[in-house]
Amino acid sequence: MILLRELYTRLASLSLGIWLMLGVVVLLGVGSFSGGGAESSSINDMPLFYWLKETPIVFSWWLWLTIGLLGVLALNTVLCSIESLRSKYGRAKFLTLIAPQVMHAGFLFIVLAHLFSAYGGLKGVMQVNEGESIGFPDGTRIELGNINAETGPMGMMTGYSADVRYGTSGGIMKQTISPNHPFFYKGFGVYLKDVQAVPYRIALVEIHREPGAALALAGALLFTIGNVVLLAVRRGR
Repeated sequence: MILLRELYTRLASLSLGIWLMLGVVVLLGVGSFSGGGAESSSINDMPLFYWLKETPIVFSWWLWLTIGLLGVLALNTVLCSIESLRSKYGRAKFLTLIAPQVMHAGFLFIVLAHLFSAYGGLKGVMQVNEGESIGFPDGTRIELGNINAETGPMGMMTGYSADVRYGTSGGIMKQTISPNHPFFYKGFGVYLKDVQAVPYRIALVEIHREPGAALALAGALLFTIGNVVLLAVRRGR
């Protein structure tokens, strides 16, 4: 019982949280500058867990350790919130009590969002000829048409776009996509990366699915709100 209490106390300590965050930063720095494994295995072009599965441990060890530290940090965050609520309940004003917990919840939402995307995300790049279609897991398809490249006086490309046609209950719909203006279809993002006008009209299309995107946005909003409220309360003091 004493050992469990000691373990709980250590896991719920603020000092542990600070050391864990420092460890995460150091490991991510090591992974960023070590290159090799991340670059050769295209870590940015596939879901994280798939990359970890396919990459030898000699290249991915730093990321495994980072995930482990983040897991302990998430537990530390939950326990710190519990201890904060238990020690301050009835003695602190509501905003002072709840603001840090909102920040903690935002952090946990962001971690959970990345977990969802790491497991169920999808990233793919493909060349699509004008008039060809792209299939999706539910059997539906979208067609890419009217690939257009704009050129300046010097003959250099200044802009490009393409039309996406897709079926709905109300008929065939059309939307134009261009750089920074993607098309979102049933949880997938369709991004136009480049086009070729001659000798054939071809588009380079990137398909993304980020299951944790909404949760990450919610987490960021909660973290920001909690931070702003806490700063306002401390400034008022």
